[in-house]
Amino acid sequence: MAKRRQKQLSILVIPDDGSRTLEFKLNYVLLGLLGCGLTCLLLLVCAGGVFLWQAQYWENKAVVLQRDNARLKTEMARFDELVQVVTRMKAWDQQLRTILSPNIDLGPTSYSVPVSTPLVVEDQVTMVRGRLVGRAQIDIRRTPSVWPISQAIGWVSRAYLSQQGMFRNQHLGMDIVSPEGTPVQATADGRVMVAGHDDILGLMVVIDHGDGYTTRYGHNGALLVSEGESVRRGQHIARVGNSGHSSGPHLHYEVLENGRARDPREFLPR
Repeated sequence: MAKRRQKQLSILVIPDDGSRTLEFKLNYVLLGLLGCGLTCLLLLVCAGGVFLWQAQYWENKAVVLQRDNARLKTEMARFDELVQVVTRMKAWDQQLRTILSPNIDLGPTSYSVPVSTPLVVEDQVTMVRGRLVGRAQIDIRRTPSVWPISQAIGWVSRAYLSQQGMFRNQHLGMDIVSPEGTPVQATADGRVMVAGHDDILGLMVVIDHGDGYTTRYGHNGALLVSEGESVRRGQHIARVGNSGHSSGPHLHYEVLENGRARDPREFLPR
């Protein structure tokens, strides 16, 4: 029985000069496979173009978002500085009113902090005001009465605890968690007694404010002052870090009165 011949496509090439005619035969199966290959190649080229366009789009989007994020960080830092200035002005105003109000009738304040911000504080500094009544000779700038880290970017993770118990350890300061590198400010005017490394508190700053007050700032990542240097309230003295015996980036803040540890919250705006 004769073998069945496969269908083929014949292509004839007839030269004009009357020379030999050329004949090419192509199998239909081969032609089908060639067509499928070309179609797949075309689809791959189209898909690659789409993916390339999407990659460029998201790359440009990421650049725009990074630029916007940097601008927002700058604006937030400026806003935080302005609010800290207004907060300090309010504290000074209240303290001055406490001293002068028995003899001078002062009008209402002409500035305020927006109620919607997280930096709103009470107009009274309880401990400071109690000590200033009848003792105007005390320098109010030398009494620790402001937060060492802005409340907008820090929160208290561990409070002061003077007593030890079976299930809790004594803690003679206040821990404020904040991102690493956050500025730490002096809470009152004074002179730097210590600016160096401590076995437990790591990089530490100790400031003597006079009138028996001393403050300690521990677990810093960098120190911005040196021993013997005079500092002003609100001046940046260090940056938050994770040095010493620390479980993460935070500031350990202590207030001592005549060498005895006190609860820092007693001196801070509430």
